[in-house]
Amino acid sequence: MPGRQAARVAGRAEGDAAAWYREIGGLVEDPVREDLPERLVGALGHLLPFELAVVFVYRGRSRPLVIYDNFGPGEAKQGITTYVENTYVLNPCYQACLRGLPDGVYRIRDLAPDAFFTGGYHNAYRVRSRTTEEIGYITEHWPAGLEEIDITLTLEPKVVAELSIYRALRKRGFDDGELARVSAAIPLIRALLRRYWREFGTAGSRAAPPDTRVDEAFANFGAAVLTGREREVAQLILRGHSSESICFNLGISLGTVKTHRKNAYAKLDISSQSELLSLFLRSLQAT
Repeated sequence: MPGRQAARVAGRAEGDAAAWYREIGGLVEDPVREDLPERLVGALGHLLPFELAVVFVYRGRSRPLVIYDNFGPGEAKQGITTYVENTYVLNPCYQACLRGLPDGVYRIRDLAPDAFFTGGYHNAYRVRSRTTEEIGYITEHWPAGLEEIDITLTLEPKVVAELSIYRALRKRGFDDGELARVSAAIPLIRALLRRYWREFGTAGSRAAPPDTRVDEAFANFGAAVLTGREREVAQLILRGHSSESICFNLGISLGTVKTHRKNAYAKLDISSQSELLSLFLRSLQAT
């Protein structure tokens, strides 16, 4: 019986691989069409099954563009809108891309700073604490209970696509074999998305100048009352870093971090990380 089961699994894998190559072959042969991201995501499902997917394009420090998603209508779509309008600046993948993250396949929990798993986000305006979530929080309206894999692809200098795929946590997790199969396909996936971006990346609303107001608001948060170092500490707290991680990133002692944190909270008239995040997100309403 175990031998038969192994044979069935192997047969499914071969069938999935054949379907992947068949659909990708069609994309390579066909002229570039505007539905290429949708067809590419559909083909990707043969390498690793998933429920939801969204493709963002980051143009430096600006609001991301959404070039495809399969989220249903209603609240889930509102989650994408909320993300694009403000909470993307807290996304570990976005921040990693700004730091020059190499193209590849990443688990979101491996990109997240250490305190994302324990941070107190429960009182935030657009973010909700969820202990069941991989990184400890969720954008308001975003579908809950999902495991996230991010595929990053450089389309041109300072333009990066993030193809995020999601599988329900109640199901088996993404395994290393699945991630390896997608990693091997990165050059092909990137080439196809680059063709798409050359054809459609400057069309219509995508030709609009990058909107950097949210990222600038993040960079300047507290500038009226905080010192430069206090602002750096506050920004790292907002991104989900613990005091120990801030020490490492800024090259200062733990005691100095705690002093800057205490002073920043006092000047902002708050007492917790969740209040800091709420204050920041409320400040975005003016952007």
